[in-house]
Amino acid sequence: MPTPLHWSTDEVAPRFALAWWADVIGDQMIELDIDAAVPGSFRARIDQYELGPATAHFVTAQPQRLRRTRGRISRSRHEVSVLLHLREGRVRLSQRGREALVLPGTCVLMDGSEPYDIDCSTPTTALALKLPQSWLRRWVPHSELHTARVLACGGWNSALCASLASLTVDSCGKLALPGDVVAEQLGATFALALGSEPGGRPPESLLDQIIGTLRERFQEPDLTVDSVAAQHGISRRLLFLTFSRAGTSFIEQLMQLRLDHAHRMLLDLHSRDLPIGEVSARSGFADPSHFARRFRQRYGSGPAQLRRSLLL
Repeated sequence: MPTPLHWSTDEVAPRFALAWWADVIGDQMIELDIDAAVPGSFRARIDQYELGPATAHFVTAQPQRLRRTRGRISRSRHEVSVLLHLREGRVRLSQRGREALVLPGTCVLMDGSEPYDIDCSTPTTALALKLPQSWLRRWVPHSELHTARVLACGGWNSALCASLASLTVDSCGKLALPGDVVAEQLGATFALALGSEPGGRPPESLLDQIIGTLRERFQEPDLTVDSVAAQHGISRRLLFLTFSRAGTSFIEQLMQLRLDHAHRMLLDLHSRDLPIGEVSARSGFADPSHFARRFRQRYGSGPAQLRRSLLL
């Protein structure tokens, strides 16, 4: 049976409540900038249960705005996504150029490796399921393509929302199965829900194959659209259309893979003596200055600055 943990702003003085809340969310879930209309009267509570690889956070909070910034991302050591199931209130989510209105009974995925903005204009009650991206990719290889897409009623979406709704503070303490088994069931249902989405998206198998090729070849500095299209026996137009229908682009995915690889190398203490130029080259960048500029845009600080902060 999982052991619960609890935090509440009732434990601190009102004038410290918002800052304390931001620290708790950063330590237990994901690092965010958090604002409230009246910080001195902000109130919130979180109950946490471990479900194997997943962590269930039951959150009740007064109106707040939460932002996942490049700076917060650069200081994060673990890549996580958050599957939010709203129980009460209204939430507006912005990520990757998409806008989503989340209403009670629906759920939405947030990618912790990319910036996002959440506006909770009313008091909210929700389940925030923290999922390690390395685990999530087993079920949804390219989960980043599904961020900020509301899953409501219909087909497997209904099954997913019903499964999440069945998780409560009380039910988590009385689970008939181990937490890791429950997490695997949720992962499978989530994959089925995403696979049942309508909308004329390209065949997932083609998209998977192309992104798989990018994962294998992103370190090639001269990698081009033409060479990838030729490898898959398709036209440039079909390749661009495949990414476009999935809400992304060839360049966006390639740049993300290269920057993620460079970020991991800079965080790896075994690579601390490797020159920044070599990190750039091994990540597929032909120009170190272009690499530094792109890295700063994504993570809020340059590669050399990130390395110095880690060494300190």
